[in-house]
Amino acid sequence: MKTSTLAYCGLQVLGWLRDRADDINSAVTLGWSHTALWLKAAVVIGGLATAALLLGWTGHLGLQAAHALPWPTQKVADPTGLLATVDQPVRRYLNTHTAHLPVTPTTAYALWQATGALALVLGFFRSSGGRILWLLWGAFTVAIVFTGTPAPGREIAAGIAALGWAALSLLALRGISLSPTAFINVHVQAPPAPPAPQIHATIHVPHQAPAPPVLKPFDPQQPPSLN
Repeated sequence: MKTSTLAYCGLQVLGWLRDRADDINSAVTLGWSHTALWLKAAVVIGGLATAALLLGWTGHLGLQAAHALPWPTQKVADPTGLLATVDQPVRRYLNTHTAHLPVTPTTAYALWQATGALALVLGFFRSSGGRILWLLWGAFTVAIVFTGTPAPGREIAAGIAALGWAALSLLALRGISLSPTAFINVHVQAPPAPPAPQIHATIHVPHQAPAPPVLKPFDPQQPPSLN
């Protein structure tokens, strides 16, 4: 009894596996629209899990790169002081507002630099997402320069930051035109409608031959002209 039950269960399992194999074969042969629902769900869940893993791995690499990108602008030659006018308020703002956060000021500063560089490159290659990121990054930079600068020089520092952002925007936003697009309306007259079809009916009546004369039997008592 147990042997027959096990054999029956084995046949059930083999049948189920065969059906699943047929589903996979149909998906490969007939395409996504004819794929079984369970296989579609497995593919979607697997894709989401893979995307989550890749996103986490990319974020980890990005944090490592951010730790490796603290470019100290104090060592860069800045005879005009314009770079320091923008850089020092940014550093001061990040040092103040990351004191109670897990991220360090160096990482935040490197992330700010890397985001600006990435947005500039993507915007130069006319990426819509990169240009949106560039606009947000520039507005954020001008705002923190204004906030991180002491009160007497806030407006001047924010203006210098805005001018630098505008100058670099010539590269990041190249190709964008603010002039209105000219719309040319060309009126094309529709061709005249064809004349209505005319139908002429012709009835042909067949010609009828005259009926043959009716011959009467010969009567010898009548004259020949009447016979």
